[in-house]
Amino acid sequence: MLYPYAEFPGELSITYSQIMVDDNVKGGKKLLVHFEQPTDYGFKEARYELPDYKEIYNYDFTPSETRNNLDILKRNESLIWKCAEEEEIMID
Repeated sequence: MLYPYAEFPGELSITYSQIMVDDNVKGGKKLLVHFEQPTDYGFKEARYELPDYKEIYNYDFTPSETRNNLDILKRNESLIWKCAEEEEIMID
């Protein structure tokens, strides 16, 4: 399940997943962050994995938009983690 994080100018929506246990990443926990933006023909979509900023997929974001998405992700990482942790508490 994805939870809403923010909507930025240009209708760029960012959502995040629940925290997942993964021994292959730093700290043993990861979460997915999804970027989505409507277009005339559907949606641009990209998904990244935190904490390592690994790009899982990127459909139709330009290189410049991708750099912007990564910049947003890096500047908001700590708050996204806090939101995911709060969501985890609410689920328990």
